[in-house]
Amino acid sequence: MTTKTKTKGTTAEQKRRYVRLEIFSPVTFSSIVTDEGQRARRHPAKKGGLLLNLSGGGVLISTTDNVLSGEYVLLTFEIKGFDALTSVLGRVKRVEECEDGERLVGIEFLTPEQVDDPLLAVSLSRLSDNPLGFSDSLRRLVSRFVFQRQVESESKPR
Repeated sequence: MTTKTKTKGTTAEQKRRYVRLEIFSPVTFSSIVTDEGQRARRHPAKKGGLLLNLSGGGVLISTTDNVLSGEYVLLTFEIKGFDALTSVLGRVKRVEECEDGERLVGIEFLTPEQVDDPLLAVSLSRLSDNPLGFSDSLRRLVSRFVFQRQVESESKPR
């Protein structure tokens, strides 16, 4: 599927595997850090922001918190009309600094098996709030929600 996105005043055509849906919803997240023994733990500092768009492959959020490209995070957000999703595992793919101090953060959903570091992947399964890998069933839920919202917006009179 080809979608057009507007970035810094220009329109860029991008190939995407999943349809993106604009959705404005609060999101909280925590970084995953490892200690000296290479054990993963949720960083105690909660970060927050606004979920701007959502797809079966990831999210784009706006936040004022510091976020590093490449870091693993656990996300919690609600899809209106569906359940809240908690401890969803993701990896920060990009961070774009904005002039107003906000950061646009692109996060890719992952399963624990997709974590690059094998020690971290094993350690994730031992977290007390076991991270929820973005499995096919969750991906289908998000995709169904995205599809439903598209149908609703296309059926509204213009």
